[in-house]
Amino acid sequence: MVEQIIMRSGSHSLNGFNFDHIVPKSGEDFPAQVYSCVEQLLHFIRDEDETRYFITQQTFFISAKTREEYDLRSAEIHSQLSRMCGTNLPATSIVAQSPPSGSDVVLELICTKETEKKKVTYKSHNGLRYTLVEYNGFKAVHCAGLMGKATDTIQESSIKAFEDAVAILATEGLSIHHIIRQWNYIESIAWVDDLEDSEQNYQVFNDVRAHYYDQGDFSLGYPAATGIGMDTGGVIIDFIALSESDQVKIKPIMNPGQIDAHKYSEVVLEGSSVRKCTPKFERAKLVSIGDRNYIYVSGTASILGEKTMHVGDVEKQTITTIDNINRLFSKENQERLGLDFDLSKIRFSHLRVYVKHQEDIPTVERICESMLNCNSSLYLESDVCREDLLVEIEGVFTV
Repeated sequence: MVEQIIMRSGSHSLNGFNFDHIVPKSGEDFPAQVYSCVEQLLHFIRDEDETRYFITQQTFFISAKTREEYDLRSAEIHSQLSRMCGTNLPATSIVAQSPPSGSDVVLELICTKETEKKKVTYKSHNGLRYTLVEYNGFKAVHCAGLMGKATDTIQESSIKAFEDAVAILATEGLSIHHIIRQWNYIESIAWVDDLEDSEQNYQVFNDVRAHYYDQGDFSLGYPAATGIGMDTGGVIIDFIALSESDQVKIKPIMNPGQIDAHKYSEVVLEGSSVRKCTPKFERAKLVSIGDRNYIYVSGTASILGEKTMHVGDVEKQTITTIDNINRLFSKENQERLGLDFDLSKIRFSHLRVYVKHQEDIPTVERICESMLNCNSSLYLESDVCREDLLVEIEGVFTV
């Protein structure tokens, strides 16, 4: 299964991977910072020691406060990628979430290395790039950057993204229920002008998602997912889908301390939407391939039951969020999943940490580093799906 990693400065090792990170090493302006990132990307995938690395999915997180700025900076990234990497590119997403102070761009990668039993193909459908990874007996589809036009409403952008997702999956003989991990970026996610007269952007997205998910057979649970804010861009969807195979077993993971998000009551669903569909995702997802277990932890926040805890206190919200992640892997849960491991020895391959206020990032980082073991972590300034939530954490690890 493809590893998810963030390129961080220095040298790390992850299941045979040695990697450097991709944040700008130089550059006073945005084009120069992008150039630095892409130059490092080329160095990373260069054939060394007879091992070739493939990027299956990449996400540029950028500072952009308006759609005009976002479009200009996206054009700059695409121009440099084409000029330096050619047109044979992996699934690529550009998200308006600001990195920590000091740079305007950071690049996150999901990558794999070439083997005799694995084939990586860069493909496109109606101009949308995606990556197909074919294994011996099953395949994975990596897709990113599905979005609408600048003039689209949140609803129109959501529909366009899902229509493209369905079309790409169909091209590969898959359906919407084959998605195991999904990222949903939503402009001004928690915004609602008037609870009685306005629709919340996240609720609009959830209603559209439910419409498309209703067309699938989610007997193995909904995907692990993150619904998170961004400064501009409408709606962007990224996902990983996995074909059915006797080699692959998939199970949803529930949190005993939280109500499943797809079972929330209307009490916590905001805005005036008539349908008011719940967020369709699982708290985490277990993907077992042979004796290897890949665990995708969805975006997790300071919620117990369905209620936000510790409003206004970023330290307590961060601790409660981490407690929620640990609760996913209690002994009772492990028994239900057929797993047996020591949680204290788990090391996340990667963590993504979304923090509402830039000034809170050092506090959140300090707590995460003291309570979670991880090979790499990325901190981003971003609105969370509720106005009273200050932090959200997602991750992936293997057992």
